[in-house]
Amino acid sequence: MVAVPAAVFAAAVGAALFFRAHLGRYGRVAGWQGQATLAVLATALAAGVLAVWPLPRGTDGLCAIDGGAPVLAQPLSLGALPGSWTTAALHTAAAAGVPAAAGALARYRYRRGFWFTLALTALIALAVEAVQATGMLGLYPCAYRVAAVDDVLLGAAGGAAGWLAGSAAVRVLPRGWPGAVMDAMPPGLSRRLGGHLLDLMLWWYGTLLLAGVLLQAGVVAAGGAGAAHKTALVAAAVLFGLLVPLLRRDRSTPGRASMRLAVAEKGSPGPAARWRSTLRAALLYTPVTVLFVFDLHPWALLVVLIHGAPELVRRDQAGTADLMTGTRITTRTAVAGGLPGKLIRYRPSLQPGPPPQRVGN
Repeated sequence: MVAVPAAVFAAAVGAALFFRAHLGRYGRVAGWQGQATLAVLATALAAGVLAVWPLPRGTDGLCAIDGGAPVLAQPLSLGALPGSWTTAALHTAAAAGVPAAAGALARYRYRRGFWFTLALTALIALAVEAVQATGMLGLYPCAYRVAAVDDVLLGAAGGAAGWLAGSAAVRVLPRGWPGAVMDAMPPGLSRRLGGHLLDLMLWWYGTLLLAGVLLQAGVVAAGGAGAAHKTALVAAAVLFGLLVPLLRRDRSTPGRASMRLAVAEKGSPGPAARWRSTLRAALLYTPVTVLFVFDLHPWALLVVLIHGAPELVRRDQAGTADLMTGTRITTRTAVAGGLPGKLIRYRPSLQPGPPPQRVGN
């Protein structure tokens, strides 16, 4: 089944694109404004979870009774469904809560108006219901959750309430929109871990999704799905872990590139030599790939501990692979230059004008 890897892979791609866009426009994520930025990502991921959770483990019997879960197109029809008050309250809180968070951030973080926010949150709620009504965009043969117009109304109402809360937050909290800053300082541990986590999710769930698609298309037999997945794991590790960084100036894998990280040579402002970058990648990704291929996934944490232990105590935050290869993790700005897209640049006026008048004596 491709639904689970498709959902996780889509979330990882969305997070990677979000970080790439934000870091390119504003520089590093830091301070109170950085927390507001992370809240935007968390709200987007929560909307995705609301749309697909809980995923059925299989399709056996899913559509056997009445062709799947119904679509309630009439308002005020959701309350007629059987279930406890607790379930109904949790459903209502989720259907209105996620758009409420989006509405608050639209006002507080992005300074959007009421009608724009109302339309945005109603569209988010409508998209959630569309995913549910189509069985996760056709990945399931029928709908496995009830889709209702009531949830769209709840989403719009939650968005309006969130906008009002965001208006209050503008008055009492520090500003929520970030100011662009140079991104030349060494990246923090959480940012580097985020790059590795994105790489792992894209690698594992991307290859799992590919194997599932090949299986459903009949290219791979049912008994060969596991072997196909392991072959894809090795091929993706070689392609994106070893070869792609050689072609990039920042020597980064896709996940680290989305976090705008780079592999630099120790004591040098430029990117690391290709042989150093390749050796570092081989030291990190070869044991992880071997462990995953042989279904020894928990032991991959040992690789993380071995590499990451020096980072916790060293001032230069160098890991074991960095010490062995003479490399350091830095930002793309530090090795390739460039300024954040939203950074204010001073440009003197080229139009002639009268000299400024002096005031006073």
